[in-house]
Amino acid sequence: MKRIHNKDDIIQVGLDIVLSRGFNATGVEAILKQANIPKGSFYNFFPSKEDFALAIIDKFIEIRGETFQPIFTDESLPPLERIKKSFETLIVLFDDNNCAKGCLIGNLGLEMSDHFDKVRQHLELSLQNWTKVLSRLLIQAQKEKAVAPDMNAEMLAEGLIASFEGALLCAKVKKSPEPLHNFIHLYFNVFLSKRK
Repeated sequence: MKRIHNKDDIIQVGLDIVLSRGFNATGVEAILKQANIPKGSFYNFFPSKEDFALAIIDKFIEIRGETFQPIFTDESLPPLERIKKSFETLIVLFDDNNCAKGCLIGNLGLEMSDHFDKVRQHLELSLQNWTKVLSRLLIQAQKEKAVAPDMNAEMLAEGLIASFEGALLCAKVKKSPEPLHNFIHLYFNVFLSKRK
């Protein structure tokens, strides 16, 4: 196997492993073996395993951004439809992995928030940024009278994200995408349907 000495390649290998096994169950040795790199090379790039966690979070956010950006900026769709489509896209990705892996943000939030404050802060920032994007679209939806004007857009965005992450956890436990499809139905066909 060819040795990998590119930092981005190491991050991608590590991200794939951590999504499959979890962070604490992924030792540096497993990453070294999969990436076929010497220990010294890993620590040249990452002074600690915590620094590596921050790097894979950034990579995950970058990949999700590449997925979301065309959806969020697609002006051929109403704002609320763009939000719905973004969640549906995530559901397809999750379902393609046989209801495994899940969302790195949610996974690491559960696993690391109580023990690594820098990681927790990084995760919090990513959730805040996701909330801001959804809030802007929800405000547009309110202007178009697709969402009730008295709803707090930021609170609703946070609720959507929290409900989705919870549905994702349930889907992992059940090994079924049903909780995710229920999330879509309840929010977009019931709770927010034809609200004025």
